[in-house]
Amino acid sequence: MDCKFEHKGYLFEGISEGGIRTSIVMPRLSLMFDIGHQNPNRINIDRLLLTHAHLDHSAGIPYYISQRSLRKLGPPKIYLPKSLEAPMREILSLYSKIEDFTYSYEMKGLEEGEEIEIDAYHFFKAWKTFHRVDSQGYTIYERKKKLRSEFAGLDRNELLKKKEEGIDINEVHSKPVVSFSGDTKIEYVLTHKDVAESEILFLECTYIDHERNVENAREWGHIHLDEILHHISSFKNEKIVLIHFSKRYPPAYIRKVLTKRIPPSERDRIHLFLPE
Repeated sequence: MDCKFEHKGYLFEGISEGGIRTSIVMPRLSLMFDIGHQNPNRINIDRLLLTHAHLDHSAGIPYYISQRSLRKLGPPKIYLPKSLEAPMREILSLYSKIEDFTYSYEMKGLEEGEEIEIDAYHFFKAWKTFHRVDSQGYTIYERKKKLRSEFAGLDRNELLKKKEEGIDINEVHSKPVVSFSGDTKIEYVLTHKDVAESEILFLECTYIDHERNVENAREWGHIHLDEILHHISSFKNEKIVLIHFSKRYPPAYIRKVLTKRIPPSERDRIHLFLPE
């Protein structure tokens, strides 16, 4: 049942079914978004970025920690909304007691906008989302060094001389490359510039037809396809990957509806995270 999507060297694998299970892995950065379900072969992923605590997004946490210990892997790094840290530690303490061994993990509750290093070239930030419970999405940034504009005309020897003189000839630029929504209303995109400008946006789209309308979606803290299409000009992303479709819709029906409703000009940009 695993789904896949790849763009510009970033591969994503996992599953996302509204109300059932969501967990999407980025192997290149050894991180996953949510863990409502987890393939045992993905226990080696080192970082978990949790959007909220509804069980279809969080139920796999004890299994993840326990299995990593069993396989003698290091403690995972778990990031989540600040308000969830204390209750989640309580829950894990009980699981540790039930299993009769010490759960080893690193956990950090994040405030909005807080920045966390991944490696020398990537970091991420947490952004508030708009769900029925405390929740947050994440944006991953790519960091690159570029030659300062004032040195653009110098040849290699001149640049080496500047460096020998202790002058920093480069400046660091960062850009948002991936954003992940978790469960949210559409305000997540409309109120966060870096989300709307990420090269890749994983966005929940729980409802897609008029059996459940926009008002129904908003009541439960979700997004309707109507809203995405209405606000499509606000999305500056290269790729929009729709996730978290309601289980009331079979994959064939989702493909049929979106093929009909997505404007031809957007069909190369909007992708469905569904099993092939």
